[in-house]
Amino acid sequence: MPTDKKTSASIPFRAVALCALILCIILVASVITSNPVPATSAPSSTAGPIPDSAPPFTSACQPAFIQVSLTPVIPEPVMAATLDISLPPADDRIPYTARGFDEPAKAAIAWWMSPGFMDNTSEFRRYERTTAEGRQEYPEEHRIFFTFIQNELDTAEQQSVLKTDLILFRGISPSFAGTVMNTSRYHEQSYASTSYDIAIPFDEFGPRGADGYNNVMVLERDAGEHALYVNEDQREYLLPRGTEWTVSRTVDVENLTVTANFLLHDRATGTASFDHVRLIYLQPALCP
Repeated sequence: MPTDKKTSASIPFRAVALCALILCIILVASVITSNPVPATSAPSSTAGPIPDSAPPFTSACQPAFIQVSLTPVIPEPVMAATLDISLPPADDRIPYTARGFDEPAKAAIAWWMSPGFMDNTSEFRRYERTTAEGRQEYPEEHRIFFTFIQNELDTAEQQSVLKTDLILFRGISPSFAGTVMNTSRYHEQSYASTSYDIAIPFDEFGPRGADGYNNVMVLERDAGEHALYVNEDQREYLLPRGTEWTVSRTVDVENLTVTANFLLHDRATGTASFDHVRLIYLQPALCP
């Protein structure tokens, strides 16, 4: 084949190939632009901070709640009073092992309730309540484990919706009661342990202060809100972390009679009497 004929025949082919290549590049660029690929980072050889996840039920009113003016609450003295409490319905007291939780969530709750749980949960709560910088001072193994517990308890809380309204009780120390009353608010960064049986905080978790009073918070939870029932031993519900409350009133009762439609804790009856008790009534923080 003559040289000139070979050259003239190759030019159209090369031009077509070049055009096709340019067209492919343009199409690929268009696809990438309209569907960007998420950026990825290479794994680091050194352990970095364990990321904190936000509470699953954080109130949109949190900044307003923090900025609200401090208004101390003065206890109202009452000589005698009667408090009627009811057993929550069976639908709100299903054991966590029969709730359909996945194995990691059940393991987290089981750890919470394991023997010696007070030491476990106290350390965990200290971790939850500290700053992000403070958490980095914990060993990495603790941070990894506590993050696992937090995430799984959040999952269980998300799946735990009350069928009926509940009144729950939480015993607190005299010093913390003073803080709550002086600021008229209660903010819990960790999970608040509460009981539907007021005898439990009076018997075990509401030590008397120098003024002689047991301090117990009274918290309302409405149907449709979240509360995780964990055991019948302490008749305990865990409230979601990050909950915010304001004090509606405080009552100092010299003689409190409690009547219940179930046997009160460590008693053979549904009636009991308590002297020198302080009831701190709380309601969820609302937007101004």
